[in-house]
Amino acid sequence: MYKCHFFDIFDATKKNVKKINIILTLMKKSKMILKINSMKNFGLILLLLMSISVFANGNSMSSKLDFATVATNVAAQAKESGDDTKKAEPKKTAEKVVATTADYDRIDSDFEGIGPGNNTVPFIIAFVVFLFATIMGRRKKCKVKIVMVIVSLLAIAYVAKITYTEARALGRQQGYAPVQPIWFSHQVHATQNGIDCEYCHVDARTSRHAGVPSLDLCMNCHNQVKEGSVSGKKEIAKIYEHLGYNPTTMQYDKPSKPIEWVKVNNLPDHVYFNHAQHVQVGKVECQECHGPVEKMNRVVEYTEYAMGDFCLDCHRKRGIDTSNPYYKHYKFKDVKEGEEITVDKIGGADCSSCHY
Repeated sequence: MYKCHFFDIFDATKKNVKKINIILTLMKKSKMILKINSMKNFGLILLLLMSISVFANGNSMSSKLDFATVATNVAAQAKESGDDTKKAEPKKTAEKVVATTADYDRIDSDFEGIGPGNNTVPFIIAFVVFLFATIMGRRKKCKVKIVMVIVSLLAIAYVAKITYTEARALGRQQGYAPVQPIWFSHQVHATQNGIDCEYCHVDARTSRHAGVPSLDLCMNCHNQVKEGSVSGKKEIAKIYEHLGYNPTTMQYDKPSKPIEWVKVNNLPDHVYFNHAQHVQVGKVECQECHGPVEKMNRVVEYTEYAMGDFCLDCHRKRGIDTSNPYYKHYKFKDVKEGEEITVDKIGGADCSSCHY
C-alpha cells in the first residue's frame, strides 16, 4: 500500500529527494576528511539548507500545503497498486459520500504557486541558518570556518532575496484566492455552460466597476437548476437562503439577508481604473488582466498589477482605435506620419491619468 512520504506534502520532485540523499552520503564520507568535532551540527545546517530549497521550489507555500490534494493522490496511487479486497472495501463507502466543500473549493493545480506565496517560514529558516553558521564559524575550535562562511553568505543572500520579493509585492496581492461565502465555479459556468462574462458582470462596459452579480440574476437559471453537478444542492441552497426563497413552494416567503462576497482583484486606493474605458473603448479582453478565469474553480488574482511592468508596458504597446469619432478632433503630440498611435501618446503614460 502507498505510504505518504514527507516530501509528498511539500510537492517536492524526485530530483530533490535524490539531491538530499547524495548530500547526506557525501556528508558521511567527508567525516574523515573534514575532521569535524560534531557531525550533528554540520548535518543540521545541511538539512536546514535542504528545507529552504524545498520551500523555494514552490512559490506559494499555502497552496503546496494542500492536504486534500495529497490525500487524493494517495488514494489514487493505492488504487493503482492493486491492494487486496479487504483494503479496497472502505473506498466503496467513500464514493457514496457527498463531496464536502474542501473537495471542490480549492485552488486548481494550474494556478497554484502564483505570486510570492508565504515566505515566512523560509525567511525564519534562512535567518536561523545564518545565525547558526556565524556562531559556529567564530568558534576557535571550528575546523571548517570556510564552510561556515559560505553557508552564512548563502543564507543571507536568500534572506535578501525574500526581502526584495516581499518589498516588491507591497500593495499587491498576486495569488490571492479567498474562500467565498458561496462557491462559484467560473469553469462550470463560463466553460462548461458557455455563459458570457458580461451576462453576469453587466457593468463592465458602462461603468468604472465590472459589478457584482445580484442573486436575482442567479435565479434566472437556478429557479430551475436546483442541483449542481459538482457540489450537489449544498451551494445552490445558500442562494435560496440569502434570497429567502423556498424551492418547494417557489415563493420568496422567508426573510432575506445580504451576502458578503470577498473582493479578489484589488488595486491600491490611490489608483484610478475604469472598466468601461478599457473594455468598451480599448477592446481589452477580460483574460488580458484577469488571466484564464473561465478555467478557475476558485478565483485567483492571476496578474501582478505592477504599474511599470504591466499597466505602462501595455499602454506603450497597445494601439488605439482611430475609427472612434472622439479621435477626429484629437491633436496627437510627437506622432510621425504612418506611425502607430499607442495609448501612451494620448496621455496613457501621464501620472495624473491614474493618480489624482
